[in-house]
Amino acid sequence: MLLLSSSSSRSSRGTGSISPRPSAALSASAPERKAGQKEESGAETAVSLCDLMDQHIAAQLATAEAVRAWDERRAASEVTNVAYANRLLDVARDEEAGRLAIVNYRPRGDRESRLKLAYMAAYLIATRGTLNPNEMNSVLEAPRDRPSTSVS
Repeated sequence: MLLLSSSSSRSSRGTGSISPRPSAALSASAPERKAGQKEESGAETAVSLCDLMDQHIAAQLATAEAVRAWDERRAASEVTNVAYANRLLDVARDEEAGRLAIVNYRPRGDRESRLKLAYMAAYLIATRGTLNPNEMNSVLEAPRDRPSTSVS
């Protein structure tokens, strides 16, 4: 889960640090499961929302680490600007894939719907990002057991 740190340490861009631990309020609303456990839906086995969030957080942390490491290598003239840009593009694609998996995830109930919305809100606030209209509709999509409404 992306959460702004309550400490006063901020990066030069003014954004908070990313914490891999969800707040007590959000984790209390998450479905009960053991680490690595997949949830079953009907006859198919699907990755849970919590697993997708864990994967997205790992991709964000990997992105931050790659940026730091490649910035150091570029500053030491160990890599070309093209190699630097290509490597950062690779890790950014991994993070984007994780974000899109969450955006496109269809909640299984009201609790998962609220958890997805809270996660995406925290992510967008922390990154100062935006969603396109299709992504917004997907984030606001009703759980599987209720009819869907869209935002125009």
